[in-house]
Formats: sequence, structure tokens, C-alpha cells
Amino acid sequence: MTRPNELASQLQTATMRYFNKRLLIVFLTGIVLFALREIWGMGTEGLTSLLTTMTTTDYIIARYASLAGTVIWSILYIAFHLFGVALILSTLTKIPYRKLVPLQLLVTGVLLMEKALLFIVFAIKGATVSLSFLSFGPLAVTVMENWYLILFMNQLSITSALIITLQYRFIRAFVVDGKWREHLWILIGLHVAMALVTAAIAYIPFDSILNSLFGGGF
Repeated sequence: MTRPNELASQLQTATMRYFNKRLLIVFLTGIVLFALREIWGMGTEGLTSLLTTMTTTDYIIARYASLAGTVIWSILYIAFHLFGVALILSTLTKIPYRKLVPLQLLVTGVLLMEKALLFIVFAIKGATVSLSFLSFGPLAVTVMENWYLILFMNQLSITSALIITLQYRFIRAFVVDGKWREHLWILIGLHVAMALVTAAIAYIPFDSILNSLFGGGF
């Protein structure tokens, strides 16, 4: 992770050792992390008003259903950052797709470490907030009133800068046409676009939608 340019150079003539094993470890670690966050209650605040109106049996079933949904989401999340982003980068940079997957394996690991750090801090504190202390979100909320922009700024974090650096140094080792600056702007644009989409999804009031569908209970 500290020498992505060296990784890129080696991948031009070789493959990553124990890649499948590393891939399995990342998937299992991510699933366990997402499951622990859900069991602890992180991200399920919007369901509280619905769950409290249920019987004990319905509540247990709903919690298991929520956990199953979280596990499925964790698999989709990891798969997208591993294979989806690698495909996007391959299309934009013309670097072979299979060479970019090992890079995204490292990137996904960094994202999971960020989520683990946030979870540990929130678990110790005993409460959660919708903004990450590793991002510009807490700063944005002090000067902005538009919640969409605040959520967008919340996606721009120290981790994002680290990932852009990793991806840029890796791609730069592959590129021989001297278009390093162009590829840097491509990476920044891709991360900004993903932050805009993520903020839009987070802006959707799922708790209000669920309440309107189920009338505050089942």
C-alpha cells in the first residue's frame, strides 16, 4: 500500500501472490464489519419508529431481515469498489482491467479500515452521528444550510485523498504517454462524481418513505 508504483511495475510482468486468499479475506472482513455495525445499531436509526411498534416475534424477524439486507449490501459494496471501479478506471485509462483489480483490493481495504475506525469511535462514545469526523462534513455543517451539499462534503475525506494518491501513483507507473496530469483530473472527477451520487442517495428520506408505506408499523 505504501509503494503503489512498485506494485504497478511488478504487475506488468507478474501477478499478485495469494490474490484469491486476499480477496476472500477482504470480503469476509467487510461482511463481518458491516454485520457488527448493524447489530450495534449503526445506520438503523430510521427503522426505530417502525420496530418499536412490533411484537417481540416480529421484531426478531425484522432484525434478522435487516441483518440479511446489510450482509447483501456489504457484498455489493465490496464488489463494486473491487470490480466496478476497476472496470471504470480501465475504461478511462486504457489500463488492463485485471491489473487494476489488485489496486482496488488495496483501496477497498482502506475504505474498510476507515469504516472500522468510525465504528470503534462511535461504539466507545455510545452514539453515532451522520457525519464523519474524517471528512469535511463537520466543517461544512457550520457554514452551510443545504443538507445535500453537507452530505457531499462528508464524502470528501482524508481517506478519499489517500485513495486518489494510491490510484494516481499506481496509474502513473503504467502510463507511458506522459498524460499524468490528465489522469489525475480523471481520478478527481471520478471521486467527485461518486461523492455527488452517494450524497444524493443519502439525501433520500428512507425513514419517511417506510413510514408512509407501513403507516408507522406492520
